[in-house]
Amino acid sequence: MLDFIFESIQGTVNLLFFVVVLGTVVVSFVFADRLQKQHNADFPWPKALSIIGIEVGLWIAFNIFFEIFQANWLWISIGTIIVIYIITRRKKRRY
Repeated sequence: MLDFIFESIQGTVNLLFFVVVLGTVVVSFVFADRLQKQHNADFPWPKALSIIGIEVGLWIAFNIFFEIFQANWLWISIGTIIVIYIITRRKKRRY
């Protein structure tokens, strides 16, 4: 049952990453076409490709982290709860 939940989460997030990367590519081509037609200007493809590269890198990093999380979900969850508790219970300084 837990494997099904993890696989569903991973599949949904992978679909979202795919939609974001595909959307970035499509929007880049649309803007490049409009810039060329309306202003006779070149589209900054190196910046667009770097953004797509960052998105794909985050996608890969998510899958690596999620595989580690699936193997050690209990310990990672307990550690995360402890860290969130410590951060929220810190004394606030008054200046």
